[in-house]
Amino acid sequence: MLYKDSKAKVKINEELSDSFDIETGLMQGGIPSPMLFNILFDFVIRKVIEEASVAGVKFSYGNNDFFHGSREKYENFNVLALLYADDLVAMCESTDDLEKFIRSFEKITQKFDLTMSVKKTCIMTLQQLKEDQHGKVLKGQEVDHPNIDINIRNQKIETVDSFTYQGCTITRDQRQDTELEIRLAEAARAFNMLRYSIWHRKSVSIASRLRIFRACVLPVLLYGSEVWSLTTTQERRITSLYTRCLRTIIGVNLGDRMSNDKLLEITGQPSIEDILRRNRLRWFGNVNRAVYDDNEALLMKKIMFSYFHDEKRPHSIGIRKRWKDKVMLDIVALQIRNWRSLTQDRDRWRKAININVQTKAVHNNIKEIVFEYKQRAVNICALEPFIDKSGEKFPNEVMFGSINLLDIMGTDYGDYTREVRRKVFTEDERKNCILPPRREYLKREPLDEDKYKLPTEKISLKKRV
Repeated sequence: MLYKDSKAKVKINEELSDSFDIETGLMQGGIPSPMLFNILFDFVIRKVIEEASVAGVKFSYGNNDFFHGSREKYENFNVLALLYADDLVAMCESTDDLEKFIRSFEKITQKFDLTMSVKKTCIMTLQQLKEDQHGKVLKGQEVDHPNIDINIRNQKIETVDSFTYQGCTITRDQRQDTELEIRLAEAARAFNMLRYSIWHRKSVSIASRLRIFRACVLPVLLYGSEVWSLTTTQERRITSLYTRCLRTIIGVNLGDRMSNDKLLEITGQPSIEDILRRNRLRWFGNVNRAVYDDNEALLMKKIMFSYFHDEKRPHSIGIRKRWKDKVMLDIVALQIRNWRSLTQDRDRWRKAININVQTKAVHNNIKEIVFEYKQRAVNICALEPFIDKSGEKFPNEVMFGSINLLDIMGTDYGDYTREVRRKVFTEDERKNCILPPRREYLKREPLDEDKYKLPTEKISLKKRV
């Protein structure tokens, strides 16, 4: 009824045309539409909760802190449904409560001409491990739950191991492995879409490429990272993609042997670890300030500081770092003294968490630095086998006597020790030696080492200080 007899006008040169009827299109876009739908959906959910008589999941909320003592005062609160636009997430502690809620939701929505999409609805049970007679958790042994069989309009609601909500993948084991795989794939796809139009185009400066990378690729990679609790291996995978993209932007590869620290230094970009830390603490500060006028905490703040009062973390299966543990480590790493008061001041908190993520200007001589690394890599390749133009093959480890290995490898190459076969060529022999193409060399048959028996000597190259 909201869009019945809708009319519109067209504005041309600051003048409005005559009104005309809208007969095609989705009939959407009205300014009051979102507010009216929220009011309707809120009314429907209240009716559903009243009829279903389901409490939801029980949490405890203490003193606005992650540390909870046994004698502290706390309050219990229940979370049953989370609403966002037309999406709904229902949380129940038993299958019976879930079925009651779904039946009531289907019944009430039909009264208000709303229809639940069964195809888009799914059920997921969280992973629960078995315990022995002493209460010790048995690693890798899950509790067998009965099959959940709920049918709506002769359609069965699917039971899944993971589902996507607001662009993030949630799994029953509450790990980020699946979500990380998706983020890496999506970020790589977004980066490759701009490979030939931006990254390989010489007319686009490196500074412009980096700005486009931060605007178009990095948000795809770190979407939802505010609530990640990654392991060291997972952070290493994100860092690998991040640095690989930066290398492509400035035109170097792994063969050029440029370290990650040098790469971040000349591009002026922060490390991925600092970016993840900033994102977590930024969200932590926003939620910490989420209070009503009477200083009562909002639901999302209660959930952030919530815990299960009657439950303890199992120690027999290994302790994984929780999100709150990561936040505490981030606060210590940034040397933030009193986060409770500092988070209440938005400007001071923003300044404290952004101290290590400020982007810097690109190095003035970045192209010369890249050229030096590439030339250094070419010089290292000069140590590869040589062949004679006449067809005579030289041993694998023959080198020119005039080559200085320390000059070729540089002072940052590290300790290097190996046995080599040395032969000093004359000027005529040197002219007849060429470096074969790498692919052709790989296709050649292995050399007969008995044919080239040369004296060996051990050369030890130590890193210069």
